Amino acid sequence: MKPLYKPSWHYLYLLFFICFSFLSAQEESIDISEKYEDYTASPRETVYLHLNKSTYIKGESIGFTAYVLDKKDKRLSLLTTNLYVSVEDENKNIIKKKLIRVNNGIASNIFTVDSLFNSGFYNIKAYTNWMRNFNEQNYYSEAIRVIDPETEKYIEKPLVNNAIDAQFLPESGHLLNGVLNKVGVVVKDSQGFGLPNAEGEVVDKNNEILTTFKTNTLGIGSFSLLANMNDEYKVKINHANEDFTFPIGHDVKKNGVILSLKRLKTKLFASVTTNSETLDNIKNKRYTLMIHNGDNYEVLDIYFTDDTIVTKVIEDNSVPTGINILTLFNENEIPVAERLFFNYEGIDIIKTDKISAADFVDSLSIKLNFKSVDPKVFNNISISVLPQETTSYNRHHNLLSQTMLQPYIKGVIENGSYYFDNIDDKKRFDLDNLLITQGWSSYDWNNMFLPDEFPYSFEQGIELKASINNQKYLNNVYLLHHSGSNPPQYKQTSDGNKSIIFDSTFPVDNTEIYISRINSDENLKPAQLYLQTFPNKIPRLDTKNNPLLPKSEYSISEKLRISELSNFRADEVQVLDEVVVESSVDKELVRARKLSNHTSSTMKVPSELDKLTFLYLEDYLRANRVGVNVDAETGDVIFTNGRGAGGSVLGGGGGMLVYFDDVFLAGTTFLDRFPLANIDYVEIDRNGFGGGARGANGILKIYSTTKSMFSSVNKATAQSYKIPLTFSKNKNFYVPKYQYYNDDFFKGYGTVDWKPELAVDTEGNVKFKILKPQVPITLFIEGMANDGSFVFEEKSITLN
Repeated sequence: MKPLYKPSWHYLYLLFFICFSFLSAQEESIDISEKYEDYTASPRETVYLHLNKSTYIKGESIGFTAYVLDKKDKRLSLLTTNLYVSVEDENKNIIKKKLIRVNNGIASNIFTVDSLFNSGFYNIKAYTNWMRNFNEQNYYSEAIRVIDPETEKYIEKPLVNNAIDAQFLPESGHLLNGVLNKVGVVVKDSQGFGLPNAEGEVVDKNNEILTTFKTNTLGIGSFSLLANMNDEYKVKINHANEDFTFPIGHDVKKNGVILSLKRLKTKLFASVTTNSETLDNIKNKRYTLMIHNGDNYEVLDIYFTDDTIVTKVIEDNSVPTGINILTLFNENEIPVAERLFFNYEGIDIIKTDKISAADFVDSLSIKLNFKSVDPKVFNNISISVLPQETTSYNRHHNLLSQTMLQPYIKGVIENGSYYFDNIDDKKRFDLDNLLITQGWSSYDWNNMFLPDEFPYSFEQGIELKASINNQKYLNNVYLLHHSGSNPPQYKQTSDGNKSIIFDSTFPVDNTEIYISRINSDENLKPAQLYLQTFPNKIPRLDTKNNPLLPKSEYSISEKLRISELSNFRADEVQVLDEVVVESSVDKELVRARKLSNHTSSTMKVPSELDKLTFLYLEDYLRANRVGVNVDAETGDVIFTNGRGAGGSVLGGGGGMLVYFDDVFLAGTTFLDRFPLANIDYVEIDRNGFGGGARGANGILKIYSTTKSMFSSVNKATAQSYKIPLTFSKNKNFYVPKYQYYNDDFFKGYGTVDWKPELAVDTEGNVKFKILKPQVPITLFIEGMANDGSFVFEEKSITLN
């Protein structure tokens, strides 16, 4: 496989020249490899939402965990921070939308199913702005159902009539005369779902049976046909004692080539086949077979001599894990056929080794053991806890199928999870049949002739562009004050610019931001800036395909009357304290890591043990290699970058710049013997980045547990701004209360709990607590570690 190189300006110029030549005259042959490399060089990501259910009662909450992966290496993305999530009704009206922050590829939040919702189906989407540049389905889209007990007397299930639809898809997209063609079959019922175990007969114009087939549980099958251009073909299917006849829907071509695949254990045999009518015209002409997956690729030359079949052998271990695409180009380097195949080798699926539950008075503590997950590697586990008899979890994808299969296919996939649950030869065979029915991949070769244009930027936080109105203040330093988990930023104009940019800011839930100007006397003044923000609204994602509805069992209606639905009370919720999985030290370390995002400074969060060990701030700082001395004349506390034996100052040239709750301190006398109990965290920037010459000795930023101490100063010395778009705060999921916890309604539609962000501890365990259920429960577990391993399984628990 050839490595993918990064494009330089030389290659961008070359791409423009290639595109111009192709579009205008097509006089010269274009190298396929160069086109492909340029087209796939831009980074791509995929996203998946683990929803707690697929059917919701009005008043409940839609809980979700977002997993954002790098499309090429299939690992959690460390770049993306901005994720948009929206909910649309059946008329494509946006009912709810949020901007949520992603850390280490993970985010979680909720939508409340409130008065904006009515009974019906809704589409929940998740996407980044950057994903809007590409035709592939890298975004997430899934249908959910909402039931309003005030308007539905019964919880209706779909009533299916006998009408069916059938499609027949040749392996190479067309039938070729005189050769054996493989044809994929898709048979669907009136609801658009695959019709299981449908039996069909392929007949010729004389009504003679040529071959038969039977679909699998998802309505997919295949058959082989020796095609004759002088014949006409039909397919007969009997369903529910009714006969249906369908034309095969494809003309048989007199000339051409087809591409086919056969598997034998760990080998794939890719055959390019032509017929005798075509052979003389293409003999000794160079055809090209490219094996690719959106990243790596290999190009094989194909030459027909005296035989009508040319076969290449592909070993599983020679191609990447996941989807691979075979594209056949003719002598003019025009794509003429394409075939997808999936390589299961190398997929790392982790299952629980042991599950245990401890029964307390009113709660149940659950422990899952994952021996195969390295706790030192970042990981996240999300778990939906539902009654074992639930009919509310009917989802078509899991994390693996959504990120490794769906983005490469143009259509939508029914029950994509099926192909990765207990993988065996039948699952491999069924997935291959699915891929035959999908035709060309989601990569559009026509777009490869166009120059790279990305109108939608890659976003990381909110960018603030501030224009300086007063020329006198062009050389001043401007301070964006600390807010929430955002560290302060210091900016100064350069090269005659009249504007500055504060990047990677993360304001939450319509909070105001404050900006100060630091004058020559190092005093803070209101900034007096004109502010623009990017992004400033949530963009809309328009999708070509409508998602499949959640699939439930088919019947006329359920015997759940409105009186039973009224047992649900959405206005009452219950909250349980979590089992303490991490030690207090672990929690402080986790918080310090989160605070360190997008900064090179060292974050120190005092733990409860620290506050017992070190009574004063100065002692805690000395323990963290910050020198502390008190000026005998002024009484100011001088902090220096390091300490020697006994606390002596290391280095010279003055102390560190000191900020308290983002306010620059001209005097520090009040910090002498300042209680550590009143400190939230400190930020130690030993290099003084952003502080200019004044910060050469480092910058120390101290944040108190109560921000009231300098609140009045902040308001008097900073200009406030209300920005149009902010990140949604990560809201807690609250479990609704029910009148009964063991009736049919609760068993089918109730929620036990939802745990969006759990992690494996140092002993390989995931621990959490739920209210003790009165019925058997099922855990719907999904997750990922950043070594590329996937977690998904269902575990049931029955209490004695």
